[in-house]
Amino acid sequence: MDTLKLSASQMFWMTFSFTIGTTLILLPSGLIASAHQYAWVVYLWSCAFGLAAGLFWLYIAKLHPGLSLVEISRKVLGKYAGGAVSICYIVFFIQIASWVTRNICDYMQINLMPNTPLIVFNLMALLICAYAVIQGADSISYVSVFMAPLLTISFWVPFTVMIKEWEWQFFQYPAVFQIWPTMVQTNYSLGFPFMENVAFMMVFPMVQSRLRASYLGGILMAGILMAMATFFTIGILGVYRSAHLTYPLHTIFREMQFSGVIEHLEAFLSVAALLFVFFKLSIIFYFSVLAICQLFRIRSRAAVAYPLVWIISAYAMLFSSVMQNAAWVQKYLFVYYLPFGIGFPLLLLAATWLSKLKTNKEEHA
Repeated sequence: MDTLKLSASQMFWMTFSFTIGTTLILLPSGLIASAHQYAWVVYLWSCAFGLAAGLFWLYIAKLHPGLSLVEISRKVLGKYAGGAVSICYIVFFIQIASWVTRNICDYMQINLMPNTPLIVFNLMALLICAYAVIQGADSISYVSVFMAPLLTISFWVPFTVMIKEWEWQFFQYPAVFQIWPTMVQTNYSLGFPFMENVAFMMVFPMVQSRLRASYLGGILMAGILMAMATFFTIGILGVYRSAHLTYPLHTIFREMQFSGVIEHLEAFLSVAALLFVFFKLSIIFYFSVLAICQLFRIRSRAAVAYPLVWIISAYAMLFSSVMQNAAWVQKYLFVYYLPFGIGFPLLLLAATWLSKLKTNKEEHA
């Protein structure tokens, strides 16, 4: 399969873009509703969890150098059990791709093109990303290296312009901050987006150097940026208003004005924010295709990518609305993500240790 190599900078910006992805569009409203003016703190401990989980996945990969997640599963669990775990991860990657696709569609239909059918956005996004997947991880990573820094800078333009609307009194919202109940109520922020980063185990073998620094650095920078963005959102819009908006970030875009002449910049900035979502979709789509190709010994990515477009597109239409999607995330996402982010990796680690223990006993027999 892929024999290409990724540099540390490519890995860093891919990880950063993937982690940012849909998070800033979807999470702030729900987190602010739960944690009020302390929502930005939730991102900090979620990021700490993401870094700890990332170290765990890196340790497993270090025990099996040169092998991807699918290859490690087949090596330590055997052909059938390892194949079953690999299929679970393939389904997981496809589900994430479907949810990201639906997030793109909902955001564009609600904020930019309300009269356009969702299926149009579905196919447009997936066909573009399928082309990127066929080109390979190097093409996706090069685009992220070039575009992600520019998008990050443009992302902060509205916060800079809207700082005149800042009110410190918004942080005096009458609410008691209780750490443990808040952690339980916002546990989905541990899974989305941080447990999704287990998917990068598919490309760990491709990174030439400084894998740990680039991978963890991308997670850390994304976590800090999300915490800062949430902090600024509260300071600009307030707790009550932010918690009752579906897309508070877009509201900041829409209300930003440089002058009486230059208006309606929200469309441009929304497209810039959506590019991060397209990066995430392209990356997880690539991981899905790569996992299928490795498991079933398929040499052509195109033979997998284009049929997968229709599967992902159909799956993306299962949620009837953005509110139903958000409710599912808050109630079930953490529990659903736990086996993929922690459970299966623990199984792989235990199987690896048992295999080494058995080998040592045989050598000393």
